[in-house]
Amino acid sequence: MKKTIIMTALLCAAALMLRIGGRLVSGFADFYIGHTNAFWVNTLGRLSSIFSFSLVEILIYMLIFGFVCWLLSLFILACGGRKAALLKVLKKGISIALPLAAVIFFLFESNEDIGFYRTPFATHYGYGSGSYSTEELAEVCEMLAGEINSCADSVSRGENGIMACDNGVRERVKEGMIRLGKEYDWLSGMYSTPKPVLLSELMSYTNMAGIFSAYTMEANYNADMTQYNLPFSISHELAHVKGILRENEANFIAYLNCRNAKDADIYYAGMLSGWVYCGNELIKRDKNLWEKIYYTLDERARNDLRANNEFWASYKGKVSEAAESFNDSYLKGRGQTEGTLSYDRVVDLIVSYETGNKSRQER
Repeated sequence: MKKTIIMTALLCAAALMLRIGGRLVSGFADFYIGHTNAFWVNTLGRLSSIFSFSLVEILIYMLIFGFVCWLLSLFILACGGRKAALLKVLKKGISIALPLAAVIFFLFESNEDIGFYRTPFATHYGYGSGSYSTEELAEVCEMLAGEINSCADSVSRGENGIMACDNGVRERVKEGMIRLGKEYDWLSGMYSTPKPVLLSELMSYTNMAGIFSAYTMEANYNADMTQYNLPFSISHELAHVKGILRENEANFIAYLNCRNAKDADIYYAGMLSGWVYCGNELIKRDKNLWEKIYYTLDERARNDLRANNEFWASYKGKVSEAAESFNDSYLKGRGQTEGTLSYDRVVDLIVSYETGNKSRQER
């Protein structure tokens, strides 16, 4: 028990050092992620990639099952008056729970929490995220609509006419991220294999498209959602694997990956996802202008958007509201003062990127 306590204390101390260093020491998070991310991806990420299923999902179920069995054992022993056996099982459970909790805490601080405090991706690579005019936003929306229309008939569709992705899309998205890493060194190197969540329906009730596991370095995604979301969501979670934890920046990297894709389905999905974010901002500013651009979209694209809205609406309720509130508080607790609204701040980066592209083309 003494060794267990010492190991637990050391892991907690290391985790606390990472937490304090990331928040209070300038440049610490950049240095740490720059020197350790490759190690974690090549160990935990490579290990988890051996399995075709989400390793962290199975580990969670095993943890829950083990905890329930432990509680049942305590209950049965207590009811039977077997005090000595009860104390033995209690002590054994605590000796397992303490170091396990310490490992979870340490890996969370090592691979997730600290990422919120590194230099922003946009700042590091010189992308602006300031103000932009409604006219500039409308130009980007028009561009996105044009790109969507140009490849709407090049993607696979199901019998209902809604876009469908093949089984190889996650590997093709990962290959795109590897190519993107040649342009952005923060994204370079190995990527773990993206995994669909087995109980994706549970994710749908929480209004989640994907989730990153700091404990297995996995990018997990909701396999049930409208499929045009898949390339963008997988890219988003893979950005987290590389230590890009701010949600707007993970969205921006997802946009860049889809925008630079060689495959029509990934490109179409990225442009449509970009349209959703930019269009949502435009409708707040000028609804008439938004409607004018929206109705230029190919009818098949509008059907994809409607199918997506209907999908998420069917799962809306107390669970999704609670999950949204938790995520909002979680993000605010890590310096993202806008909480879940920070996802939408990707519009700043998309507009900056696209207007910069236009300026470069005109020169």
